[in-house]
Amino acid sequence: LDQSHHTLTSRLSGGQRKRLAVALELLSNPPILFLDEPTTGLDSSSCSQCLYLFKRLAQEGRTIVCTIHQPSALLFEMFDKLYALSAGKCIYDGPSTQLVPYFNNFNVKCPPYHNPADFLMEVAMGDHGVDLNQLAAAVQQQQLIERTNPTKDKDLPLKDVPMILNSDTPSISPAPVIMQFFLLYKRNLLQTRRNWLYPLNRLLAHIVIGFIFGYLYRGVGANANQILANYVYLYGTMLLNVYTGKMSVTLSCKWKIKILTREHFNRWYKLSPYLMSVILIEIPFQVLCTWTYIVISYWLTSQPLDYRPYIFVLFVTIGTLCAQSMGYFIGATTSTKIAVFIGPVLACCFSIFGFCLRRSDTPAVFRWLFTVSYFRVAFHGVVVSVYGFNRKNLYCPEEELYCHYADPSKFLKEMDIVNIDLVSNISMVLFIWCLMHTATYLTLWFKLNKR
Repeated sequence: LDQSHHTLTSRLSGGQRKRLAVALELLSNPPILFLDEPTTGLDSSSCSQCLYLFKRLAQEGRTIVCTIHQPSALLFEMFDKLYALSAGKCIYDGPSTQLVPYFNNFNVKCPPYHNPADFLMEVAMGDHGVDLNQLAAAVQQQQLIERTNPTKDKDLPLKDVPMILNSDTPSISPAPVIMQFFLLYKRNLLQTRRNWLYPLNRLLAHIVIGFIFGYLYRGVGANANQILANYVYLYGTMLLNVYTGKMSVTLSCKWKIKILTREHFNRWYKLSPYLMSVILIEIPFQVLCTWTYIVISYWLTSQPLDYRPYIFVLFVTIGTLCAQSMGYFIGATTSTKIAVFIGPVLACCFSIFGFCLRRSDTPAVFRWLFTVSYFRVAFHGVVVSVYGFNRKNLYCPEEELYCHYADPSKFLKEMDIVNIDLVSNISMVLFIWCLMHTATYLTLWFKLNKR
């Protein structure tokens, strides 16, 4: 595979992918290997090299169990032990070199110059007038004798390996958790760089929508007569970033979980460094997309430019990151079809409380949703950042006889967004963020460790 060192895995040939899969399995130096047709798709030279490697690994003390597809006679004899099935019954269990003499005992002759592997396939298909039930019964009797004979030596020949005392070669041990995290983080960075089209599309989508929202609501932030339009802009900003933060990770969770399941089963790394590396790759990019959108739309809509933008950015950012954590949890607990449905439904339900409904208008049975809605907490923080902190009266156009919401505090009071403790709101969103990531970790842990 040296010539394919810089080739993407998706562009490897079938044989190269099989060799890569075997190489990955050897990384953890396992005592036993299960391989499904490792030589399929390889030419004769590569096939020989592959089996010679397996033979050498077996002689060094590993157990290699594999299925093989029509090997040549030379490669067939390299197997130490053969286990052949026909219609679910074992018809041969023993050394590959004893296959032909064994069938001779049942008056089943292998033609001269015939490949023993092809001959075995013909016997398994019922050719040569063989009674498969008789072969299966003979194997069962032989296995029973071997189990009751403790003196029978079943060990395979091992290659002599010299023992080196006081060697300077360092012993192999699992990498520390922090090293696992850095290596996984580096791998995720490399994957992101290679799959550059997907993050680029996400960033461009935020830029385009930022310009669209900016021009649709141009100048509404400073106009008292358009305060409701600005209120809708603030809601749209939160909703956009909640959806993009949640669904972008929900849809990518399934294929990541498949990779995690295989690699965690091989004990390449622990769950915690993997999950941290995935989260810390996604957070900066989602923050970049969110900030890019805000910079464009916030300026075009003429929002206040003193200290308020920093509070605005803070609440939109923690809102989208909280939605992202919920997206990880949904993706880890449900199938893709269900996740695509549940994600938008939950976002819609949470967005109702705080925008469409005031707390005083919410039925008592649903007020707990108003309390736990991270969307409501973040959205109220955004609204307060624009209209709170004793903001001065808004500009009222001369052609307007009366601007009811010239005083922003009047609008906040009417929307029931008063006495908002921003520190408590931030703490609540961060608590939900931590809770969702913890729930995701526990869900994955149970999935990986269930028996």
